Amino acid sequence: MLYLRLAWRNIWRNRRRSLITMFSVIVAVLLASVMRSMQEGQYDMMIEGTVGTFVGYIQVQQEGFWDDQTLDNSFVAGDSLLAILNSEKEVSGVVPRIQSFALAAGEEQSRPAMVIGIDVEAELQLINPQEKLRSGTYFSDNNEQAVLLGKDLLSRLQIQVGDSVVMLGQGFRGQSATGLYEVKGTVSVPNAELNKSLVLMPLQTSQYFLAAPNRLTSLSLVVDDPGEIESTIQQLEAKLSAAAYDVMSWEEMLPELQQSIEADRGSSYIIIMILYVVVGFGILGTVLMMITERSYEFGVMISIGTPRMAIAAILGLEILFIALLGSGVGILFSLPVAWYFNINPIEFTGEMAAVMESYSLEPYLPFSLDPSVFYIQAVIIFIITLLFSFIPLLKASKLNPVKAMRS
Repeated sequence: MLYLRLAWRNIWRNRRRSLITMFSVIVAVLLASVMRSMQEGQYDMMIEGTVGTFVGYIQVQQEGFWDDQTLDNSFVAGDSLLAILNSEKEVSGVVPRIQSFALAAGEEQSRPAMVIGIDVEAELQLINPQEKLRSGTYFSDNNEQAVLLGKDLLSRLQIQVGDSVVMLGQGFRGQSATGLYEVKGTVSVPNAELNKSLVLMPLQTSQYFLAAPNRLTSLSLVVDDPGEIESTIQQLEAKLSAAAYDVMSWEEMLPELQQSIEADRGSSYIIIMILYVVVGFGILGTVLMMITERSYEFGVMISIGTPRMAIAAILGLEILFIALLGSGVGILFSLPVAWYFNINPIEFTGEMAAVMESYSLEPYLPFSLDPSVFYIQAVIIFIITLLFSFIPLLKASKLNPVKAMRS
């Protein structure tokens, strides 16, 4: 307890010296936290743009559908299956879909298209076409004989909203799929390639078009907490073990997205490691300065019989207090910066915006407010401070009292 009191008083005995050391820790935590917040915000945007608003974090499919995506591997979702899915506490919505490929033809042009049959109400929880409308209006019911096209597909077909589009394809078990539909509007999704081929149909209209009444290719699950995906999948697999269904996470369906995030995260670790080294040597310099300035004081203490270990312990406690205070204040300074850029993300224009859109990203960069981003960086900087303070502490414990007092 005596050492604690002495260490605390020593910190504030020379405020300027202590504040300089503390400031270096605060700046280190601030820089590291803001950098990681920006990176994690970018990853969250990539995942949310591709997964949270299109594929879904979890999908239930007929066994084998993902390896052979044909309508022959579709299924009928019975009431018992829907009841099991809706009973999961983390599942806030079930979005049924039927998906296939077809040829979309206008008066003069035709293009390959991805046809997705959607439940008009349920889909508002996932793609939310109503929010992504660029022109026209949304569907009124699941039987409406109309389609919504990706914004680029409309121009590629050289037609306008209100015109008709012919859909040609192959339905369930090889049946012919043909239909003429009104183009009710266009949508813009955060995927450049999908905007060139997307055709949205009301669910029952698409099932009739594909000669697959009541059949679905997937049930996308809307989850409240993406962090609980693995546990939710395990529970669903246990409940559906007797049925021929696959329960897939977005990492299984989109491994290339997960791999690109991990690769980028790996390169960012190299950058932040360089920051840690720079920060570490900065802290080493300030702590070394703090101890060098007090050489005379330590020489006197040793001369009057103070154990060297006691001096090292008091110095260690001083550095511990400074590191704790600096880390805490660093987090307090980091949070408002991250919060501001989360509410007001950095927007890109011109060529940079075009590059981001080509990678299916929205042209803006929000920061993450995940608490782990901040406390992990604070803990790392705290540990770095203690590690880089070991050399000055060692130097202080081996001081020659005569030389120290002469200096």
